[in-house]
Amino acid sequence: MNEGCPICRELASVETSAAGIKVTCIRCGDFALSEVVAASNHQLTQRQVANLSGWLREHPGSTIVTGQLDRLLELQSPTIGEKADRLLLHISQLVPKPGAVFTVGSGSSDLPIPLLIGVSWAQDLDELSFLLADYLIDELKLLSNVTGGGVFKITPKGWAYIHSLKQGLIRSETAFVAMWFNKTVDPAHTAIEAGIENAGYKAVRIDRHHHNNKIDDEIIAGIRRSKFLVADFTGQRGGVYFEAGFALGTGRPVIWLCRNDELKNVHFDNRQYNFILWEDGKLAELSKALQNRIEATIGRGPLAASA
Repeated sequence: MNEGCPICRELASVETSAAGIKVTCIRCGDFALSEVVAASNHQLTQRQVANLSGWLREHPGSTIVTGQLDRLLELQSPTIGEKADRLLLHISQLVPKPGAVFTVGSGSSDLPIPLLIGVSWAQDLDELSFLLADYLIDELKLLSNVTGGGVFKITPKGWAYIHSLKQGLIRSETAFVAMWFNKTVDPAHTAIEAGIENAGYKAVRIDRHHHNNKIDDEIIAGIRRSKFLVADFTGQRGGVYFEAGFALGTGRPVIWLCRNDELKNVHFDNRQYNFILWEDGKLAELSKALQNRIEATIGRGPLAASA
């Protein structure tokens, strides 16, 4: 039946069962709450509603269970730039034809305001208006107000920016490191981190990052925030295969590493790639080889020391 969404209070379809409730909301999307969570009486701040709605939009079909809600309520808010990126990307999915115009509002042909508030993690209409008009139109020129009266279109600069966002090339100083979490390869990780930093990027490995979310969510988010991924297959960890595949699927370059004696164990589908091979006791060579590969295939990063 139609009633207020338990998260954002927008009109939503809510189905109740013994297991909890299922919700279809124009702002939050499709999600479910367990019986215990549905019965709880959390008083959410506007920021928490914005972050929870945004998270649900990015994880459609999620079921929030006991314990998870408290973690989600501690999510950090994206920056203004990150909110604008999310908004622009979603608009491009709704209006995929270059040159096509769109309006924002409550009409049948408009892009719905609650939907755009949700996907951008905005707190309210005022923040959405700021993201559209002040940031994406006036400041970045990625959208244009065609008539001056609320008819918009994505500019050529906007489409170029969207393409580079999808390729993971925008505003990223980080490289995601996927490797075995084991003390035996800690010296190699130190060498990998040095090679990345010498090439001008910041190395990120998820076990060293403080997080409140599920670790898989943090891994996905970390890869999306990174310019490229360095994958070391020593130990043949399934997570490394997954993370390398996910990075490739999002268009991010992957640099392939493996300890020399383990290359024979790498799955044959992956052995086609040009691996940097390393040996214990020769980790300075690993750092230098990785730095050279990054600079040759990705380019020197913004954090590189001046020559």
